[in-house]
Parts: sequence; structure tokens; C-alpha cells
Amino acid sequence: MRVLWTRLTAAVLTVYLLLGQRLTIDATTGGRGAVSLPEIAFLASAAGLWLILHIRVDGPQAKGLFLSTAGPLFTLLTVLPFVGVLVGDYEPRALYSIIVVLVPTSILVLGTAAARWDVDIRVPILVAIVGHGLYGIGQLLARVGVMPSALWGWATSWDAQTQSAYSEAYLISSRSTGLFVNPNEFGLWSVLAVIFGALYLQPRRRALAIAFGAIGVFASQSRTAWLALALLLITILVASLLKPQTAKSGLIGLSLAALTTAIITLFGGLSRLVEAGAVSRFNTGLGALIGSGSGEDANLSGRYVGWERANEFVQDYVFGTLGPPQLKFGGSIDNQFVSYYLQGGLLLVCAYILLLTAPFLILRGRIQQAWKLMIVAVTFAIFSYTASPMDSPAASSLAWVCAILTVQASLRGGLTEVSDEMNDHPPEPSVRSEHHIRMGTYS
Repeated sequence: MRVLWTRLTAAVLTVYLLLGQRLTIDATTGGRGAVSLPEIAFLASAAGLWLILHIRVDGPQAKGLFLSTAGPLFTLLTVLPFVGVLVGDYEPRALYSIIVVLVPTSILVLGTAAARWDVDIRVPILVAIVGHGLYGIGQLLARVGVMPSALWGWATSWDAQTQSAYSEAYLISSRSTGLFVNPNEFGLWSVLAVIFGALYLQPRRRALAIAFGAIGVFASQSRTAWLALALLLITILVASLLKPQTAKSGLIGLSLAALTTAIITLFGGLSRLVEAGAVSRFNTGLGALIGSGSGEDANLSGRYVGWERANEFVQDYVFGTLGPPQLKFGGSIDNQFVSYYLQGGLLLVCAYILLLTAPFLILRGRIQQAWKLMIVAVTFAIFSYTASPMDSPAASSLAWVCAILTVQASLRGGLTEVSDEMNDHPPEPSVRSEHHIRMGTYS
């Protein structure tokens, strides 16, 4: 029963990651406008693991890792909305905002159960990556006219209906969203998919995850995702040059990518797939990056104006808004640091910074391969400047999966796939022993 329930919860997680923003019921829930049915199902299934199968975050090392990394942030994100309802002017519906804590915690519970009973949760995650990637490719091909409208018309209508369920005034058809409702969420998910595939999957599955992730980054037209992926590729290239044993596989991968791009270009496919809107977004984004063109981009200019308005808005709140700031601010904040500053002041911002810096300051000497979590943390920090990744629990779920897999491998004394391949004699995947250390934490 234990193994079956764990596998069932992993399957429900897959459904949530794929359709969490598609299968909804209308509701006024802290500004979201909809309640996700797969999200509720996943939380309920994970709660069953926690209560009935007695999955616990036990062991001093696991508890210490949690309390020194995510503990302060998760505690504040749980307590502040309740305080806002009790002593502030928030309605009880604002409590739904703690979903941003419940989803990562449920992934923690699932990861703990999977480690204890040898259930591999990477395959269900890969299914979600492929599903989002295929749908994002379909959206791209439909936009450029390659996919006949007779085949994709249903999906276009579905996209519009789903986006309307969240916000009637926010419809996007010029960028790929995958099975999310926002292209920036798809960009975040796709970058994390590349990281997950590169660091946690075996060669064949790794290539699949990286390919769909990279295509998703391109199709989403998220400039933050482009920047994060470019920095990630530079990091991988430098690491390959510093480690001769991995340079060969890195060069092979780059050569295959270059060959594929050349073939697509030769047959005129590249010019057709690269949309004018994507080129424009790249140019304005590059101008903003070098400090010479942010004023020409209405999107970026709007963000700057919103951040300035947020600075004036927060002066009316001594301790922050306590509850979700979007409900009072009346608009999108598009910056995780600013959002947390509005909600809980410097205390909440410092708790988030602690989470982001934990792999560098706390975990580096306490777990193996903390550098993997450093990559995830840097990715989150990049996205936090122009988006709110913590407020997108489905899109950011891969980060928590990566963290859980890394910490589990460290507490078990094992290594993950990439590091195994770096050894001259790669060991077999570690098998849980009878004295397996119980754990359940993440960075």
C-alpha cells in the first residue's frame, strides 16, 4: 500500500504539473480567480502520505537543514496571511495564498516517501516536461502558420478560455505558454527543465528534457528565461573546459545542436520559426540589459513604474500588507523582492534572501553537490527581478524536486547521475539500506 500510494501521489503530481492551471473551478481566491482541481488533489494525496503513512521530517540533520534554509520564509508566508485576516482587513479567502507553502511542502513529503520506498519520481516529472514542451511547440507552429488551424483551433480556444478564467483582461496569443496561462511561467519552467535534465537524468532522458526545455525557453519569448539559459550554458561550457572528462560529451552536444540548427536554417525553417515579435523583444531586452533601451519597451517601463508606485504604496503599512499584496496593490508587481517587501517588509525579504543564499553559505559544507542547488538558486534570483517565481507553485515545482533529490542523495551518501558519469568507474545507483536515513528537506 505504501509504494502504491507513493506512486499514485507521483502520478497526481504529474497531472497537477500538466493541468494544474487548466482544470479549474471559478472562485475568488486572493486574486487568482480560480481554484485548481489537480492542485487540491495533489495536496490531499500528499496529506495522506503525511498523516496515514507517517512521513515525517525527522532526524536532527534534516530538521537543521530545513530550519536554516526554507523554514523562516515558509513560516512567515504561513503566519502573515492569518495575521492579516485576524487583525487586518483581509477576507478569509486571502488564506488561500499559503498554497505557495503547501505545494513545496507536499513535494517534500512525496520526495521523502519516494526515497524511503525506492520510488523514482523523476519519470513522472519528465512526462510533465515533455507534455509542456509538446504543447508549447504546437502553439509556436500554429502562430507561424506551420500547424493548420483545423488541427490546432481547439487549443487556441482552450488557451483563451483558460486565461479568461484567471483574468479576462490578460489574454496572450503571441507567445507560447505551454499548459500554463502565462508565458513567463512557461519560461521559468523550461529553464528549470533544462537544469533538471542536465543534472538529474540519465543520458537518453537527459537529452529529451534539455531539448524540450530549450525549445520552451525559445517559444515563451521570456527575456528573463533567455538570460538565465544563456548564463547556464556559459557555466556548463566553462565547467566542461575545466573538467576534461566531461568536455567530450559537452562538445558532442554542442555539435549536434549546431548541426540541427544548420539543417533547419538550410531549409528556411529558422527564419519562419523566429517571429518578428521575438526579435523585437530580444532587441529591447538587450538594450535594457546594457542600459540603453529600457524606455523603448512598454513592458519594462511599466515594471519600473509599478516598482516606484510600490515604494510609495508600502509607506501606508508599518509591517507590510501581511496578506497577499496584489489584493491591495491592484496590479501585478513582477518582482519577488518588491512583492515580499510589500507583504512583510524587510523581514520577509531577508527570509527569502536566506533561502537563495543557503546553498552558498549554509549547505555548501553540509551536503554533497551543493553546487547544483547554487545553480537553482541563481536561476530563482534572476527570475525574481522581473517576476515572482515563488507565487507560481506549479512552474517553480521543479526547483523543489531538484533540491529534494540533491539533499536525499547527500543524506544517503549517494551521488546523482551527472557526478557518477564523471567518475572513471561509475557506481551503480545506490539502493536504500535497512538503516536508511530518514529525511525530508530541501534548500
